[in-house]
Amino acid sequence: MENQQNRTLGAFEKTFWLLDQIDSKDFVLAAEIDGRETEEAWQLAIKKVQQRHPNLSVKIVMDPFHRPVLKHVPGMEIPLRTVDVENDYRWEQEAEKELSTRFNTETGPLVRVVLVQKPENTVLLVAASHTISDGTSLTYFIRDVLSAVTGQELEPMKAQRSNDEEVGFPEDVAIVGQEQATSLENNFKPVFPKVSTLRIDRETTHKIIEKSRLEGTTVHGVLCAAVLIASRKMRPEWADKKIEMISPVCSRRALKLDDNFGLNITTQAVYFEEEQHLTFWDIARLAKAELEGTHTVEHVKNYLGIFRDLTFNSADLQRMIEVLKEAFNHQIMVTNLGRAKFHSDFGKLQIKALYGPMVRSGKGHEQTVGAITCNGSLSLTNTSDSPITGLLPAIEKIVREACE
Repeated sequence: MENQQNRTLGAFEKTFWLLDQIDSKDFVLAAEIDGRETEEAWQLAIKKVQQRHPNLSVKIVMDPFHRPVLKHVPGMEIPLRTVDVENDYRWEQEAEKELSTRFNTETGPLVRVVLVQKPENTVLLVAASHTISDGTSLTYFIRDVLSAVTGQELEPMKAQRSNDEEVGFPEDVAIVGQEQATSLENNFKPVFPKVSTLRIDRETTHKIIEKSRLEGTTVHGVLCAAVLIASRKMRPEWADKKIEMISPVCSRRALKLDDNFGLNITTQAVYFEEEQHLTFWDIARLAKAELEGTHTVEHVKNYLGIFRDLTFNSADLQRMIEVLKEAFNHQIMVTNLGRAKFHSDFGKLQIKALYGPMVRSGKGHEQTVGAITCNGSLSLTNTSDSPITGLLPAIEKIVREACE
């Protein structure tokens, strides 16, 4: 079995790599954990997880044909930063630091881990480059680290193919006859996103799940409706503006993929205009309806086709970037990982809650609401360079009232 990753980037991977040349597209997931372990034990566990997942030991370089490729780096170590704090420490500031610190994709590694050690509890934060990862991948990373640190053995996984290869598309064309590709004019600007979090109790989470079913929608539809209503009310310039809302869609189910660490998503835009006369549940049903058909191979093919047209078969990388600069102008992203797909009991360590994804999904002024359900409770995050103060409590209030 090939456990080393060496291949060209797929179309959406290349898109994230190109976007990262002009604006940070790194992201973070966090786990609140009851219990503690030594820093040495965590470091050893991370090393074992790295040996399991090929994408955790790569850098991104240009091949002789002017294509960005994933290249295995022997002996690469994932950095672990430890912070010893008191119980009232706000761990979100560590997520903000990680989102403000760029990855060097030319050298790797493309993942970092932060361990926030409280007197009796732990917060594990994982930051990653979006070129090689998605939110679900980070949940599997956390699961595997907890499995390893509590003594479980991890089986190595085969190097994952790109989604393009999975649907039968050829790799990026080799460009010959040119001495070099167009140079990239990197003009990195520092970013300082802010992160807020909120955890909804089990009883309310259960009500949301049951009520959304009765109303013919989903938890994701409920969140989209609540975020939209709250944002229009709290940001006056959005009150009557046409709103573009993006939802990432996991492609693992459509492509029958395993738990490998990689980028396996598409996105779907929903546009809201003059919907203010609709009821909350009408908006929630509309949000659900607009996502129909996104969990199919056909959708993945069509989505990849758009970015293949933009980013493949050319050495003019700067032209690609100029085109992509005009994309991703949404006001809101709701990125919902759903229910955690693994148990929370790891013996001496117990996952209390998961938070994220925390990411700057556009130009920085958008509101990126992350959601994930663990232990029966829905956790929310909001990440933005220009956050709407109090957005998450407003979302919770709207949802509670709607579910009464």
